[in-house]
Amino acid sequence: MPETVDLEKPLAIIGEEDVVLGFKALGFKVYPVKEPQEFKVTLDEVMTGKLAVCLVQDNIYRLAQGEINTYRNLALPIFIPFSKGAKTNLLDEIVKDIRLKATGTF
Repeated sequence: MPETVDLEKPLAIIGEEDVVLGFKALGFKVYPVKEPQEFKVTLDEVMTGKLAVCLVQDNIYRLAQGEINTYRNLALPIFIPFSKGAKTNLLDEIVKDIRLKATGTF
């Protein structure tokens, strides 16, 4: 886990190249991933950075959830799925899971 956060680039974006390039233009650290199998290598690189938040495209997040969950007990970075187009239920599912663990109810 990073001990400090890089205040210049506290946010990383992982996803398909056509999706993440727009974020690069805004100055964020981006990791284009062509196939979900590349996520493991990208994740290792992300974990060596000093990031606070890592947005992961939902299709990659779903396929790599096991790897992401290995870092779940760490304070940083926080992994948040995002959708390329239509609304995804993945984030809602994650919030429900957190709420259930925290309170014992939905």
